[in-house]
Amino acid sequence: MVQTLFYPTFLLIVFILSLILIPKKDYKEYFIYGVILGGFGDVLVVGLFQNILNIIWFKNAGIFNALGQNLLSPPCWIFVVMLFLRFLPSRRAFLYLYIITVAFSSVGYGILVHNAGLFDYKPWFYPVFSFFTFLGWWCFITWVFLKTSTFKNEKTTKRLKRG
Repeated sequence: MVQTLFYPTFLLIVFILSLILIPKKDYKEYFIYGVILGGFGDVLVVGLFQNILNIIWFKNAGIFNALGQNLLSPPCWIFVVMLFLRFLPSRRAFLYLYIITVAFSSVGYGILVHNAGLFDYKPWFYPVFSFFTFLGWWCFITWVFLKTSTFKNEKTTKRLKRG
C-alpha cells in the first residue's frame, strides 16, 4: 500500500504547496523552469544513471512503471524545482548554504524512497556520490535560473539600486 500511494501522495503535497506558496502572477515562469529543469532533468538524469550507467533503478512502480522509470517521478520534480526556485535566497552566502542543504535533503529523499521499496542503487553510490550528483544538479538549476529568469533579475536589480 505504501508503495502504491507514495508517489501520488508526494505529488499531491508538492502540487498543493506550489499553489499555496507561489504567487499566481509568477506561477507560469516557475512552471516552465520546473518542466525543463525538473521534469525533463529527471528524465535525463535517470536515463543516464539507470539506463546507461546502471547505478540506480526504480522498482515496484506498479501501474506507474513506464520504460523502467516511475511515471510520477518527473511531475514530482517539476513541483519540487518550482518550490526550490521560489525560495532561492538572493544573498550569496545563504544561496550556497541553501543549495547544499537541498542537496542533502535530496539524498535523504532518495534513501526514503529506497526504504519504501520504490528505488534502489549500487551500495557505493549513496550517500557520497549521490550528494555530489544532486549538488551539481541543484547548482545547474540555480545557475540557469539566475542567468535567464526575468523576475529574479528584476529583484536583484532593485536590491542593487537601493544600495
